[in-house]
This record gives sequence, structure tokens and C-alpha cells, in this order.
Amino acid sequence: MKRSFFIFLALTLFLGVTESEAQGKWGVFLGVGTTLYEGDLKEQPWPHPLTMRWTADAGVHWQITKRWGLQVNYTAAHLAGDDRHAASPSRRARNLRFENITHELSIRGTYDILRNDRWKFLPYITAGVGALYFEPKRDGVPLRPLATEGVSYLPITVSFPTGLGLKYQFNCRWTAKVEAIYHWTMSDYLDDVSGAYLAPTGDPNIDFYRDPGGVSPPREMRGNPKWKDGFWDLNIGIIYFFKGCGSSKKGGMIEDCDALYEGVDMEKLMDQYKQ
Repeated sequence: MKRSFFIFLALTLFLGVTESEAQGKWGVFLGVGTTLYEGDLKEQPWPHPLTMRWTADAGVHWQITKRWGLQVNYTAAHLAGDDRHAASPSRRARNLRFENITHELSIRGTYDILRNDRWKFLPYITAGVGALYFEPKRDGVPLRPLATEGVSYLPITVSFPTGLGLKYQFNCRWTAKVEAIYHWTMSDYLDDVSGAYLAPTGDPNIDFYRDPGGVSPPREMRGNPKWKDGFWDLNIGIIYFFKGCGSSKKGGMIEDCDALYEGVDMEKLMDQYKQ
């Protein structure tokens, strides 16, 4: 068993250290994974398994240098929270729940901790800024138009996707990635819950969505306005580079041969090599 372990460890180190072709310069990527919602309907540090949903992302990657890159990223994420899964009796009695499919368009920078022309395993850091669209619903009913807390909020907010990742370069064209990204937002209404209960309006439809558990008098708190909402995006994906594949002494990228030898008399150059 020990021998097998050391063989596996040596192979892993060899694959990581072996000289690698630099990543290409321009590429596209796709990824899929799961979301972990963070907000007023989350009771424990780790979310209930029944509230975990899907995420998918796609975009364009520009590898500027051997370490720095830039991405335009589109992420769709399904978020959910539900008091029915809470351990606390008071939370279950509150009976709030929501589902929300968000759409985010962001610009992110990436920094490879190791040079991509020397290592196949590349841990990296990523951070950026984006615009996020959201529309929380309960059982298919949009909650934002009902103003459940008397607040009129926009369905678009600023987001800050930040996280860590690990890439593995199969070659200069194909790269696999694993990411853990947290999407910070400037809104506390991804789940339509933030502040206090309101007095009944007399409209049973509106009053139900304001206080579905019928548990609190006016002005008591539905949620905690101190913290903004966000979510974790755990995904795996693939990057395909279609331009600038290869390695060179300059920047780790292959050079454009036409541009490199522009103005050079190729026949004269070849004659020199024949002599």
C-alpha cells in the first residue's frame, strides 16, 4: 500500500513539474456545477442539501502573459432557500421560501500562481466585477412586485465574483478547470427577505406572501438587513484555446511567424545556412 502511494505521489509530481507548452492566447470555456445560497433563509454554515441547485458558465478567456489573464464571463445560477428544512422551530413556523435564477455578466482577471509554460497544474486567483439580474419567486409567483417589505428594489445589482481555481493543461489547446467562486452582491433581496414585517393590508394574497406563517406582528423582523446576499458557485469546466498556441521566449506565447520575419529576405537567409 505504501509503495503504491509513493508511486502515485511521484507520478503526480512528475505531471505537475514536467515542462509544459504555454497556454494559447485566446480561448473559450464552459463549466457546470452547483450553487450554495447565502442569505436570510440559510440557517447553518453549510446549506441544506435540498436547497443546493445548479450553475453554468461560459465565456472568452484572453491569456495576456504567462500568469495574467482576462475573462468575459456569463454565469446562470439557480438559487433556493426554504424554512421547511430549518432545524429551528421558529424558522419553520416563519415558513418563508424562494427560488431565483440569476444571470450575471462579469469581467474577471485571473492570476496563475505558477508559470503556465512550466507547470501543468496551475492554481490561480480570480476576481472581477459584474452586473447580476435576479427575480425571486415563491411557488412560481414573483415576489418583487408584491413589495413584501414595502421596499421597491431593482432586479439588477452589482456583483463581485471572487475565488480560487485549479487548472490542468492537457496541452496548449485543452485545459480543465475547477473553481470555487463567491459572488458578493450589493443587494439584500436575492431572496426577497431583508427587513421587517408590515401590517396586514386586508388583501389575503398580499398578506400571505408578506407573512406566510402568520407568526409575527408588524415591525418585527423577517430577516437581517446587516448582511447582503450572495452565493457560492462550485464548478468544473474546460477551456479550449484556438489562437496563439505554443511556447516562445517572449511572453510564453507563440509568435506570429509572418510578423516575426516581416522584411527579412528569406532566400538570403537560407543561403547563409547552406554555407
